[in-house]
Amino acid sequence: MASQRAQYLIAKLLSNELTSHELDEFLAGLREEELLNDYSDLLRTYFDSLLHQDQTTKERVQSK
Repeated sequence: MASQRAQYLIAKLLSNELTSHELDEFLAGLREEELLNDYSDLLRTYFDSLLHQDQTTKERVQSK
């Protein structure tokens, strides 16, 4: 399970609201295997949800 801090940093990254200090913290986490795994899982979940939303939108458009 992803750490709360990793979740926070990813959320701020995706909303383009990272402070310079948070960006430094995020980048430092890319060198830590545990955080890297958390980041990877969180980003995979985020992008999977985007793909699902896109597929749902395409299906709705096609059904009209």
